[in-house]
Parts: sequence; structure tokens; C-alpha cells
Amino acid sequence: MAWPAAIGPPTTKHRDIRRLVNDGFVVGYDRDRDEAAWVAYRAQPVAAYRAMPRPPFTADPRLAALKPSPHYGGADYDRGHLAPNYLISQVYGRQAQRQSFYYSNVAPQRPRLNQLVWQRLEEIEADALAARAGALWVVLGPIPGTDPSAPPQAFFRLWIARTPSNDWALLALRVPQSVRGDERLSDFIVPIDRIEQETGLDFLSGLSGARQRALESRAAPATTLDFDALACEPARYGRRWQGRDGIELRYDRCN
Repeated sequence: MAWPAAIGPPTTKHRDIRRLVNDGFVVGYDRDRDEAAWVAYRAQPVAAYRAMPRPPFTADPRLAALKPSPHYGGADYDRGHLAPNYLISQVYGRQAQRQSFYYSNVAPQRPRLNQLVWQRLEEIEADALAARAGALWVVLGPIPGTDPSAPPQAFFRLWIARTPSNDWALLALRVPQSVRGDERLSDFIVPIDRIEQETGLDFLSGLSGARQRALESRAAPATTLDFDALACEPARYGRRWQGRDGIELRYDRCN
């Protein structure tokens, strides 16, 4: 995956990261926590949909001792894709799709997060932002809590694109596990600094210190990449969640 040299891939001095290069995406794997610290890929528009059956989740053959998280055993957590099945399979092919089902690309996500909010972000990214941006790079991953054996407390997503004036447009989101599903997506926008503080990652290592501080210290406006116009898009699987747990999903309430 070609990464813009001026931005640089994620780096860290605080975590033991092994890079796992796949067809179309890269995983920065945290050896100590036995989970992805970050996943990066370039999102491109899907030219024509190709039906591809979902492969089974499987251990990554490059990680001999990798076992699925015990949190997947019940109904509390889904196997949540980091590099998304739909975009990766449609843009990068069948082998890339199989690699996206390695447990190295999976994290425990609450069902409302995985099937509602995270799904909304994936669909917006593939169907709208990738086409608008021309070149859209994505970095995403879990935000660990204080207990290393517990599931992540939240997840981050960082979109990086070039502007018409050849500057950088960056939009960072932090989504907690405890979501309803019908939130305004722009409410999750945070400064990049916050994600760096919570993960120990450095996302813009190719830029000067002054430029990093200017881009990272403040939350981007919701109008970045015209994201505000998409922030109330409903979830594809919203109907099956309507009324569950006594919660009525109301995507119109955030307009």
C-alpha cells in the first residue's frame, strides 16, 4: 500500500508493533496485547459490485500463537472488522478479503457499535468519501482501557485526504463501545491529539513538529470532507435493531 510520504505511517515508542502486510491493507500488530494497534489502507471507490461469499474468521498464519479473543464466545461482543470486508474485497480482491478475516484484523466490538455506528462509518467511507476525496487514506484501531485483558474501551478512525490547494484534510473520530446506534456521527469528532494520548501512537510523523501541532491540537470542523452532510445517514441493519432493548432508533432526530 502506497502511503503518502509527507504524512508517514503510524509510529510509536511505547508499544512493540509488528507490521503485517496484506493485499490492500497493513496491520500494526501489538505483540504484548495480542491485538491490532492500528490498521491502515487506501479507500477507493467501488467501480462495480462483485458478490463474494464471506470467508470464515481464522487465525493469522504469521502469528503462530494467535488465539481468538475469549470475548467472542457470547452475545456481548461481535467480531468487528478493522479493515472492512466490503471495501477491501471489492477494491483489492478475494485474497485481500480472506486476509481481512484473519483475527489480526478483528477486535471485540459491542453489537450496537459494530452493526450500527461502525457500519455507518464504513458505508459512508466506501460510498461517499472515497469518491469525493480522490485519494483517501484510512487509519483505524482500538483504544485500550486500563485493563489489558479487557476489550477496547473505544475505537478510532482517521481519514486523511489532499485538499484542492494541496494541503491536508484530516478528520479523526473516537467512538465508544457504549453507543445507541443513531447518534449524529459528527459528534464523535475529536482532536488527533486525544487519540495519540490514549493509544501511544503518532499519526503524522512525516510532518514537521509545528505542522503536526497545528493539525492535531484541534478537532476538525464537521464540514471537513463534507462529513456533516452524511452524519445522520441511517444504518443498513437498523431495522433489525428497531425497538431492541427498548430503544427506538431515530435518525431524523439529529437533522
